[in-house]
Amino acid sequence: MFKISRNLNEMKYNGESIKLAIIGCGKMGTSLISQLANIDAMEVKLVIDKTPQKAIKALVKSGVNEDKIIYTDDYNEGYEILEKGYVCVSTNYRLSYKLLQINAVIDCTGNPSFGAVIARKTIQYHKHMISFNVECEATVGPVLADMARKAGVVYTGILGDEPGAIIDLCEYAFGMGLEVLVAAKGKNNRLDNYQTPENLMEEAKAKDLNPKMLTSFVDGTNTMIELNSVCNALGFLPDTFGCHGIKTSPETAVNDFKLKKDGGILNNYKVVEFSQGMAPGVFIIVTSDKEDVRDLMKFLGFGDGPNYLMYRPYHLTSLEAPITIYKAVVENEATIVPIQGQVADTVTVAKRDIKKGETLDGIGSEKVFGKLTSHVRSIDEDLLPIGLITPKTKAICDIKKDSLINMSMVEIDEKATITRLRRRQNSMKL
Repeated sequence: MFKISRNLNEMKYNGESIKLAIIGCGKMGTSLISQLANIDAMEVKLVIDKTPQKAIKALVKSGVNEDKIIYTDDYNEGYEILEKGYVCVSTNYRLSYKLLQINAVIDCTGNPSFGAVIARKTIQYHKHMISFNVECEATVGPVLADMARKAGVVYTGILGDEPGAIIDLCEYAFGMGLEVLVAAKGKNNRLDNYQTPENLMEEAKAKDLNPKMLTSFVDGTNTMIELNSVCNALGFLPDTFGCHGIKTSPETAVNDFKLKKDGGILNNYKVVEFSQGMAPGVFIIVTSDKEDVRDLMKFLGFGDGPNYLMYRPYHLTSLEAPITIYKAVVENEATIVPIQGQVADTVTVAKRDIKKGETLDGIGSEKVFGKLTSHVRSIDEDLLPIGLITPKTKAICDIKKDSLINMSMVEIDEKATITRLRRRQNSMKL
């Protein structure tokens, strides 16, 4: 019991610590910096943001004295700052993986193309890569995981995000010998595929969110990407294009997520799903073919079976991330990693008519949204994964609203790291 706190306390007693670089001071990065200040033997030594003042503010709010914070973009100066026990703030993301003192890099940007750059270089420099960037992981996670394995480091998503929380529930079920039939998340926001950052500007401001981030929540893209990550970890698929997404509740979920022949909505088991009625939690539907197990589940109040709900009514985002950090750095263990390969893809759908020559803008934009499908279909139809869209992606023909966008309709940035990683991943059949 209490292994994590006990071991971290022992590290602190021995003068040891996990030294971290955090990239991105949005809501997640800022809250993580504050949370880590409460934990023994975890030190935020470097914070990267394009606005240094945001990084300094986050550190000060976490309890770091401002006279202990020094800004530099120079490697040698950064090295000296850390050696003297100060905290470094920078706009130079290269310091995160180059500075020798850093044990692990944490990407809190949510930018898939930038995340691919960070992850690739971090792994090449033999540092652990902890990613809040599920947008990147869902697109090129398998090749990054393969690189990390060969480099002897950990590449992982976090426990506090829904994918990590779902996998945590699944591991719990697997550990008991139960079979998982459905892996699912609650959807926190309403679903409107055609919402735009402009329409959501005021709501985003009130929630202290980037309007594009809120748009990706409301238009469903974020949900698809998160479930994409779960597919790649478990080998599951959506039961239908984009999932069913019905409203359910803890009282009705078991019956709702049965096979059609048994009165439910599903064509198959071993699927991912989402439901607005279960937010902000995650849930799985499990079963057992053993009569004695079913009898005990009934005795314990789980119902008549043969299927049962296991429900975690929360996920705590960055607040749970220290558990992932500890496991990655100390135990060399990932929280969630795409061990099944690229099982599914979040492909691109036009929100409106797009004219030839327009840029697509990508996740959270007013032009496109994402829908989850199998990787086999994505490859067969040459569909465009939404995570591959960069600022240089543009339409090379007119695209009608609601069209599934394929590679023949667009020009993508072939020089971008994320594109090159995806090409390598496809060629390796990961």
